[in-house]
Amino acid sequence: MILIPSLLLAFAVLQTPTRSELNELVESLRVTHAPDQRIQWWDVHVEKGESGWRVHGSLSSEETYAAVKQAFEQHPEVDNQLVLLPEDGTGTLVNALVNNSVIHLRREPSSKTELVTQALLGTPIRVLKTERGKCLIQVPDGYIGWVNSAEVHRVDQEQLKSYRNAEKVIFIGQSGLAYSAPDATSMPMSDLVIGNMVCKVSEQSGYTQIQYPDGRIGWVDSGQLCPADAVFFQKALQNNLVETARKFHGIPYLWGGMSSKNIDCSGLICNVYFMNGIQLPRDSNMQSQIGREVTTEFVSDDLEPGDLLFFGRKATPNTKEHVTHVAMYIGNDEFIHSAGYRERVSINSMDSSQPNFIDSYPAIFVRAVRIIGEDPNGFRPIPENDFYNAIIRSTE
Repeated sequence: MILIPSLLLAFAVLQTPTRSELNELVESLRVTHAPDQRIQWWDVHVEKGESGWRVHGSLSSEETYAAVKQAFEQHPEVDNQLVLLPEDGTGTLVNALVNNSVIHLRREPSSKTELVTQALLGTPIRVLKTERGKCLIQVPDGYIGWVNSAEVHRVDQEQLKSYRNAEKVIFIGQSGLAYSAPDATSMPMSDLVIGNMVCKVSEQSGYTQIQYPDGRIGWVDSGQLCPADAVFFQKALQNNLVETARKFHGIPYLWGGMSSKNIDCSGLICNVYFMNGIQLPRDSNMQSQIGREVTTEFVSDDLEPGDLLFFGRKATPNTKEHVTHVAMYIGNDEFIHSAGYRERVSINSMDSSQPNFIDSYPAIFVRAVRIIGEDPNGFRPIPENDFYNAIIRSTE
């Protein structure tokens, strides 16, 4: 159902709304239909032209586009020039694949602006628009940002079908290289990080021949690869989550980081769970709203490996809860996290007698949440994500 702000009713009796009134309407629509612009593109502007008022820009959500269109239909004197993205639809949700080991999504089409998140080689993405050598893309967790156009490979429906049917493998080492021949002394083709996905071509002498989205061919140590289906369709286990998390130990912290090159707190959690078959929301405050609450006590016998620990500020009668950090419990009263104060992924203790205990954490602990063994509630197995579903081979 499309919700129209009550402000619109007041405009209905006006002959010609003012700029201020139109801007109020636009802002009311944004708050109602696009409150989180991390996962929804909203670029709507009101201008006065020679023939009168016009509203222009672009939106990424069909539902939001329909709501805005309906709202402005009450004002025929306003020329609605809004565009629904993507600009050049291919008829599929996924229209491109990440073509480098790691790409940076930024807030604006400039390398000097804020890093929003990262995406990994082989990730299915949606290109929304292009502008002067940059692409606005959306990744499987919903985040939207600008990347260099050369870092993604556009695909049509036939190419997407071929990619879907191809045998794919995922890199499971912390970092590594693809070579030009099945020999570690040959020329490197590119670097690789944990979670990179490529197509498998053949095997020779302990190496796997791989193909990148753009058709490049390389060779990777077979011991550092596993079938993509083994990642996508596995049942997440506590011990495997801990083992995966430890692979990121020592990786430098970076706000917006989502890879084993550099990573932030929620990016670490996303990567650990992704490599164990589960797609989580991207940010810590989103992650705090999923799963089942286990405890609100920092030290608790109820904790199990894989539980997510959230930090920030608890709700009070006068203030809302504010989550700013997430870690993962790994057993033995320890947790792993990517912390800005340490500038790297580290392991800390909940036991005040241990040297890796930090006394500030108990005071800012909010709660622990369990994902493993719980009914999907804000999270889902990877094959149920619409983006990944478009590139995963049928198991039937």
